Amino acid sequence: MVLLTLGAALVFSATRYDVDNPASRLGGDYPSFYSAGSIVGAGDWDELYDPVRQQAEQGGLIDDEGGYLYFSYPPFFAAVYGALAGPAYQWSFVIHTVLMTLALVGAIVALSPWLGRTGLPLSLLVVLGLAFQPVLTSVAGGQNTTLSLLLLAGAARLDHEDRPVLAGLVAALLVFKPQFGLVVVPLLVVSRRRRVLAGWGLGVLVLFAVSSLLVGGNWLGDWWSQASAFRELNATANGANFVSLPGFMENLLGTGSGTALVVGYGLAAVVAAAVAWQWWVRPRADALWRWALAGAAAMAVAPQTLFYDTGLLLLVLVAMVPTLSRPVLVVAGVAALSWLQLAKPTLGWSPLGPLALGAVALVLWSQRGSRRPAVPT
Repeated sequence: MVLLTLGAALVFSATRYDVDNPASRLGGDYPSFYSAGSIVGAGDWDELYDPVRQQAEQGGLIDDEGGYLYFSYPPFFAAVYGALAGPAYQWSFVIHTVLMTLALVGAIVALSPWLGRTGLPLSLLVVLGLAFQPVLTSVAGGQNTTLSLLLLAGAARLDHEDRPVLAGLVAALLVFKPQFGLVVVPLLVVSRRRRVLAGWGLGVLVLFAVSSLLVGGNWLGDWWSQASAFRELNATANGANFVSLPGFMENLLGTGSGTALVVGYGLAAVVAAAVAWQWWVRPRADALWRWALAGAAAMAVAPQTLFYDTGLLLLVLVAMVPTLSRPVLVVAGVAALSWLQLAKPTLGWSPLGPLALGAVALVLWSQRGSRRPAVPT
């Protein structure tokens, strides 16, 4: 009933959408993805990262006259939205929302070796996932946290089943968010997972080649220069939504603050080292713990992680399920805490920042002496 109600609300919002009425804005951040799809659908790959073109494509889709939402993802990811830009905006958003919900379903199915012992039906697990404010906001706001969840869960499942090359190939798809996908590399190196690393390298080479065919061989330099410029704009526009250590400190102490730079990246280095240590001392231990910690590291150390990507910590919660006596109550409690994000406008910073980072610290501390956790069968 919950899922049907959410679905009905989605369709109702789409039918009420009026592109000529800015007050009827739909889809949160989705205009940036739809506009990128429109650009590539027209074959104008050379203008994919052009701010003027992106702003023009978003005319009528956002309620900020003269503003726009910048698309900063690699070209191969933009190609996906070329297909989604075919229908009218509101129906494209509905399709995207369904796809991101299915990504959550896929992640839950991939995690069945760890979730199976709860005895909970799939529909209830999906509702519990959507009960987390950052996950629901991502799905309903045109974002892609559940896609990252799916890829990490898929890599963990394949690793658990001793299919390392496939696990690496799936993990390579995480470079649709380069700041997440690259985190995997040092972890695979220190844990000596050569076949997983080979799969990751092969996948990234294919994605790079696809992007080069679409945009041209020098696309990486152009993308990097545009992404660097976007970083400064993003710090001003979205600083209150940052939850990673570098981003949270930057928002707290001020954009460009040297103290924020030293403290934020210094603490991020500590977290990265602690996660790398776990991968090094437990290279063949429970796959979900390792990949869940990789997701936690990506969330905590990336320069400007936004609050909805705290949803990646669901993997850590699932990894803890076998150790919990009342997992549903714990999950419900954590889900309730996630809604503290609604206090962000009053606070001027995201409550999920300290909550998520504190949770990561506690998990790493609790695992400091553990080498061989129980592996589900």
